[in-house]
Amino acid sequence: MCMTLSSDIITHLSVFANERIMKLIESEKLDIRDAQRWIDGIIYQRLEQSKIKKERCEICNSKEEPNNLEGHHQAGEKHDYRRITVCLVCHRWLTNKQKTWDKRWLEENQSEKIRQAFFLLGLQDILELKTIKTGNSIYRRLGESYTEKISALLEMWQN
Repeated sequence: MCMTLSSDIITHLSVFANERIMKLIESEKLDIRDAQRWIDGIIYQRLEQSKIKKERCEICNSKEEPNNLEGHHQAGEKHDYRRITVCLVCHRWLTNKQKTWDKRWLEENQSEKIRQAFFLLGLQDILELKTIKTGNSIYRRLGESYTEKISALLEMWQN
């Protein structure tokens, strides 16, 4: 026996579904704004700010003993002063990713374009790990959007 739903029930279900969709959209907008503020804090970080160790890992948000939190230089210390505070586990993951980068990462005194590429590559890695640790895909989508710019900067200065 096939039962059909009344138009009142269908309207009620539609209103309910649309309310949920609007809440998701608003939630995603807040997540994007939070991510933007955090990323802007990294990009516009001044030298004095880079020396301040935060109380929590900026990736997984774990609160560790102060000696279990370290500063991670996104582009590598020889390429840029900017860094974030991370726990030992997150720092190990990020450092291991840096070891897979373009071999020019090992050399000092790189051009501004190469250093920009390494900074964006480091930011991309941070966003990938933040996605893994938080489950929020906004960070991965942001990180993936840097791929083309990173490739262009690295190709521009091939040896």
